[in-house]
Parts: sequence; structure tokens; C-alpha cells
Amino acid sequence: MYPTADCEKTQAPIDVAQLKRARDYDQCGTASRPMSSEEILAELFKYHAPSDVTIPKFAAINQAAKNFAEVVLQNCPPSADRSDAIRKIREARMTANAAIALNGLTL
Repeated sequence: MYPTADCEKTQAPIDVAQLKRARDYDQCGTASRPMSSEEILAELFKYHAPSDVTIPKFAAINQAAKNFAEVVLQNCPPSADRSDAIRKIREARMTANAAIALNGLTL
């Protein structure tokens, strides 16, 4: 895991094993049956607990977003636009973390 201090760590290690989720691929890496819309929807709305694989990825995204937000705060004058920029950085961070948690799943 990465240290909690503010540091320039924006790259999570690549885990090839996660690229092949066991329930979506067979041993040869070929997709098994496609998920139904109902199964995808259930997966989209269930809780995805962080794992040893996803935690460093979340940390990298969060650190990069924080670094960018600090640059915005240091260089933009206080204004509605600066507040909106910070809000959109937070939104991008949350959406990126959702992409990690869902491992690319989409409806």
C-alpha cells in the first residue's frame, strides 16, 4: 500500500490477474456467456468492497485528483469557477474510482 503522506504517487501497479475476472472468462481468456441486463444492473448497484488489488488504484486516483485540486487552488482566484473546477475534480475522482470498482462493467 502507498504511504498516506502527500507524495507524488499517481500510478498504481498493474495487476494482470484482475484483467481476467474468473466469472467473466474461462481458463483460455475467452468470455463465457454474456451477462444479462438484470445481472449487470445488480452488479452496478451492489457494494464493491476494496481489495488488495483495488486499494492502490484508488490511492493513485485520489492522490492525482488531490494534486490537481491543489494546483487549481494555488493558481485560480477565489470564484464560482474555481469552486466548480474543484467540484468537477471530485466528480472525476469518484467516477474513476467507480470504473476501478466495476472493472470496466457497463450497461
